[in-house]
Amino acid sequence: MKIRTKKIISLALALACSVSFFANSSINASAKSSKKTSNNIVVVLDPGHDTTHLGCHYQNFEEGIANLYIAYYCKNELEKYSGVTVYMTRYDFGCAYGANPDSSADCLTGRVNFAKSVNADVLVSLHNDYDPDLDLSQNGAKVIIPNPNFKPACCQKGMALGQSILTELTSTGLKVNDWKLCPNGTGIVTRDSDNGKYPDGSAKDYYALINKSKSLGFTSVIVEHGFCTNESDRINHLSTPEQYQQLGIADATGIAKYYGLKLKK
Repeated sequence: MKIRTKKIISLALALACSVSFFANSSINASAKSSKKTSNNIVVVLDPGHDTTHLGCHYQNFEEGIANLYIAYYCKNELEKYSGVTVYMTRYDFGCAYGANPDSSADCLTGRVNFAKSVNADVLVSLHNDYDPDLDLSQNGAKVIIPNPNFKPACCQKGMALGQSILTELTSTGLKVNDWKLCPNGTGIVTRDSDNGKYPDGSAKDYYALINKSKSLGFTSVIVEHGFCTNESDRINHLSTPEQYQQLGIADATGIAKYYGLKLKK
């Protein structure tokens, strides 16, 4: 998830993605058509980063593109189930929230506010990782969930959902990441802010997407699928649309199992 300062996007890939994936899609249209019933789950998928707010890139891997692929395949798979409505925070490579390149805060706020506007039950932010020290031992998947502070129910939900997603991701061959910033061996981790506080004085969650969602009353989790700086992850899981499809299906299956969704007949 490390932000880099240079971005090169293949025009052919951009056109292919735009035409085959995202034609006629719009966030505004999705928001206006939002309807939630007591039996319906609303899932908002957030393909992390965009061409304004850059993600990691390494050895021709571009995180913003990969995340968009994974989210698209996840959405397609989830929509095979009954009782769920699925949105994405972006449908193309640009920022949908008008933030400038020097500040991601407005963009992150916009993504959370969009999720709130469609009455999201959960916001699932899809990412891939980068180790700035090029530590090749850092590999595999993890899910960052809300800490237990302020609204502990968000943590409990995040933990159960995160474990369901992680179980499906490891079935693809990905290992569980023992995050060096928060090592616990489970792949389900929290991270506290160094100085931010919730209204009750407890430590705020480090990641804005998580703490902003918690403050608005719903759960957000961040799924890190693999490390682009790890050769095995990059080659075996982060190189082709077919691999992104496998990850997206795993995410969707984990979400569906958590909510007890059934495939449409």
